[in-house]
Amino acid sequence: MTVPSIQAGHVQRGGSAPKRAPAAGIRNKILNLLPPKELKAVLERCEMVTIDPEEIIFRRNEPIPFAYFPDNCVISLVTEMEDGDAVEAMTVGNDGFVGMAAFHGVSSSRLKAIGQISGEARRLVTDDFLELAREFEGLRRLLHRYSHFVFETVSQSAACNRLHVIEQRAARWLLMSEDRVGRNQFDLTQEFLAEMLGVRRPGVTVAMGVLEKAGLVAHGRGNITVVNRIGLEKAACECYRIIKARQGELFGWT
Repeated sequence: MTVPSIQAGHVQRGGSAPKRAPAAGIRNKILNLLPPKELKAVLERCEMVTIDPEEIIFRRNEPIPFAYFPDNCVISLVTEMEDGDAVEAMTVGNDGFVGMAAFHGVSSSRLKAIGQISGEARRLVTDDFLELAREFEGLRRLLHRYSHFVFETVSQSAACNRLHVIEQRAARWLLMSEDRVGRNQFDLTQEFLAEMLGVRRPGVTVAMGVLEKAGLVAHGRGNITVVNRIGLEKAACECYRIIKARQGELFGWT
């Protein structure tokens, strides 16, 4: 069975969607799939903001004031436990949007959203976001499709966390981060990476040491550089390739 693809605000039957040139200055891939009229309406309501590492985007069980379309930053959705421990549930970069609970009619979330990798994002007031989603079919369809992709990604990550070793998971996470910011160097501490992977700091130190010794990455004070992407893809578990392929099926991205 062939999966329908979305491009320019409509569903196309068959293989991958036809390529469409990105709008000038727009790096968010969801926005770039919108028809020109819908994109113009969304951009008119947006403002460009800078996202800093560990910046609180919204807290759990509190109203979600804005929806975000990351440009070259990454935002983490984090599950917090009663004892203060936290683990990443999902990351969102230029391949998605933040504000899914609001889109589905829920005013708050059990997840906390925080800045992970610094950069810029377009944001709009939640009420404006919901009004646009009601008005424009293409936007609404893309947001629903992305929501389903998130469900599949979280399901894949659950299996990954159970079955794959830290080095493989770290490699997958770094590859996805590079994809989502569009550059091979980004700010990231090992403490934060440990929290995102749900492991202790010593485990991340060992994993990063293995990847660095193999010449795949380099890390300095609070930043990481992907040195050998092909090698890092080989070091990553199958989950990276599965998630990447599913993006292509659903959105026509390569």
